[in-house]
Amino acid sequence: MMETSSDAQSRVLSEAVARVAAIWSIGDELLGEILGIAGNRATDLRNGTFRLARPEPAFRAGQYLVRLFDSLNRELGSDEAVVSWLHCENLDLGGRPIELIRSTSGLSTLTDYVDGLHLG
Repeated sequence: MMETSSDAQSRVLSEAVARVAAIWSIGDELLGEILGIAGNRATDLRNGTFRLARPEPAFRAGQYLVRLFDSLNRELGSDEAVVSWLHCENLDLGGRPIELIRSTSGLSTLTDYVDGLHLG
């Protein structure tokens, strides 16, 4: 059976989100919070038995998370520098970026903030 375009998008995004979570050491509960899904669904996502799908809000949150990952890696150059930046207090943002990604609005704001900066 051939994979549809929608299935391919779900697979690719789900795999990318799982990879970001692994690199940033984001646990299942936090990943679930970020995506707006239960922690056990986040575990399933990592295991490849659950996929983010359009038009669910979790799909959009996953897009923001991957966009943030790409933008930060492009600006800071290494996973280690990104993880450090995520966990440091940021005066412009009024907190630690890793805390801001707990909500879709915070994730969106953080992504827009990073896209507008040149951090490196």
